[in-house]
Amino acid sequence: MHLIDVTNSYSELVESQLNTTDATYVKVYSLGNTSVIYTESKTAIGIALENHDRRIRENEVEFVIKRLVKNTDTTYTLTVDKSRHVVEVHIDKD
Repeated sequence: MHLIDVTNSYSELVESQLNTTDATYVKVYSLGNTSVIYTESKTAIGIALENHDRRIRENEVEFVIKRLVKNTDTTYTLTVDKSRHVVEVHIDKD
């Protein structure tokens, strides 16, 4: 699995996130057919995985967390939709 930075292809999304939320940093990645949106604010980190074609696999979520979260001992909250096409990871900063 490889995370590919595709932020430049999503400039409108990035601009919208920065202007309408408290996010100070936004990156968009491709993980094959799965899109990964990483947002960071002063108080939290949010990672959203989205795949319209199939369910998101647990190993994809683990891979993304391992690659994007610097402190691996951090606790996080997962929110999963019923179809498992969208998974959100929320990490509070200390």
